[in-house]
Amino acid sequence: MANVIDEEALERNRTPEQREAWARLLKQIEAQGIKPMTEEKLDAMASVWPEDESVDEFLEARERWRSESRRRELP
Repeated sequence: MANVIDEEALERNRTPEQREAWARLLKQIEAQGIKPMTEEKLDAMASVWPEDESVDEFLEARERWRSESRRRELP
């Protein structure tokens, strides 16, 4: 079963500062055209890194790619 987030409960428990920060974040998301992940994109991401290699190896590779200024794109 998927995790379900109770958005109404979250909103009730936010401070005014948190509500303002959330509103700013949503505006930035909309302005940048960021869309939710689709199931197809998530499935594609599953094959980006070999299962037999550790998270530490992935993080090391990511840092190496960043230092080389190489952009990696998902399939």
